[in-house]
Amino acid sequence: MTERPDEPGPVTGTIIRRAMRRVPTPVTVVTIGGTEPRGITIGSFVTVSLEPPLVSFNVQHSARIHDSLLAAERFAVHVLSSDQGSHSELFADPELSGAEQLSQVMHRLDASGVPVLDGVLSRFLCSVEGTQTAGDHTIVVGRVLELEARDSGDALLYLNRAYRSLGD
Repeated sequence: MTERPDEPGPVTGTIIRRAMRRVPTPVTVVTIGGTEPRGITIGSFVTVSLEPPLVSFNVQHSARIHDSLLAAERFAVHVLSSDQGSHSELFADPELSGAEQLSQVMHRLDASGVPVLDGVLSRFLCSVEGTQTAGDHTIVVGRVLELEARDSGDALLYLNRAYRSLGD
């Protein structure tokens, strides 16, 4: 059923959020190194360009990782597999320190000190290409330096406030 107000009104974050619940998004975790390696769950990961290889995601200004991410030279984007909903919940918890996050998942540090998670569907190791403020978020564009991807498996999707996979 379509919702149509009798009188047009302002478009609010609540209205946008309600509409976007019907759009499936891949669930990713972005990690950074530095003085406090940590990660954040992101649902806005997209490819920007193939030549050069660029990807992008958005991070809310109020996110605990925001300022550290903007100061980072490198980061990793992990596309979670359909059985990694617990990873998404872990990195979405703003109360956890980076050490608490990383102590609960299998990972290693790459040569530049960025945590890379084990068992993910794919991993994009990136340098920061640029950032742009957009409302209450920052758009982060990364140049893909290395890419690791499994040949099989399904991505974890988020749709209508629940985790899903392609078979759902």
